[in-house]
Amino acid sequence: MSGPVTAVRLRVSESFLSLQGEGPTAGMPAHFLRLQGCDVGCRWCDSRYTWDAGASEAAPLDRVLSTLRALGEAPLLVVTGGEPLQHEGVRELLAAAIGLWPRVEVETSGLLPPPIAHERLAWNCSPKLPSATDRWEQTWAHVAVFAADPNTTFKLVVGDDPDTADALRLVVEAGLPRARVVLMPEGLTDAAVKAHALALAEVCRREGLRFGPRLHVWLWGARRGV
Repeated sequence: MSGPVTAVRLRVSESFLSLQGEGPTAGMPAHFLRLQGCDVGCRWCDSRYTWDAGASEAAPLDRVLSTLRALGEAPLLVVTGGEPLQHEGVRELLAAAIGLWPRVEVETSGLLPPPIAHERLAWNCSPKLPSATDRWEQTWAHVAVFAADPNTTFKLVVGDDPDTADALRLVVEAGLPRARVVLMPEGLTDAAVKAHALALAEVCRREGLRFGPRLHVWLWGARRGV
C-alpha cells in the first residue's frame, strides 16, 4: 500500500484469528480487528476494555492489515470494537480490506451511518434496547439507511424482561426487514446465555425471526482474543 492510505492510523485494541461467533456467518474462520474507543456505554458490554479511546496508540493502516494477514488464512475479516464507525480512518480501512478479503463484516451499534457500500462488505447492525444504555435511541437513528443495504443483518441482544417486548416492538416501529433480523441472547457465560436462549428460541419460532448463537461464549467464555 502506498499514497494517502499509509497516512491513515487506527487505534487497535487487539487483532486475532478465530471463528466468527455471532451473526449470519457464525462458525466461519475469521480475522478479527477490534478497534479502540466507544461511548455507547452498554451495561452488559463484554469488551469494556475498548471504551477508552486513549488506551491504545494509533498504528498505520498498512501495518494493521499486514499484521492481520500474517496470522494465517481466513475468508472473512470482522471489524469490531468498541464502535468501529467512530474511527476517522474506518472508510479507508474498509476500502482497503474489501480488496484483501472475500468478505468483510462490520459489527456496529448503528450509532453512525455506514460510510461506504460494497457487495463484499456486510453490516452486523446491533441497535440497542432501552435496558442496555441511555443512548439507545441514538443507535436507531440510522436503521433505515442500514436496511437499504441488503448486506445488513440486524442483531438485537435480548436479556431479561422487558427486552423481548421492546425488541419485537422496535422491529415493527422501525420497519426492519424481518428476514434480516436476528435475536441473540445476552450473557457473558455459557450458563447465562443458555438461560436467556431457551425462552428466546421459542420467541423466534413463534415470531418467525432468526435465533443467533454466541459460539465464542459457548466455546471459550468471556475471554479476549477469541
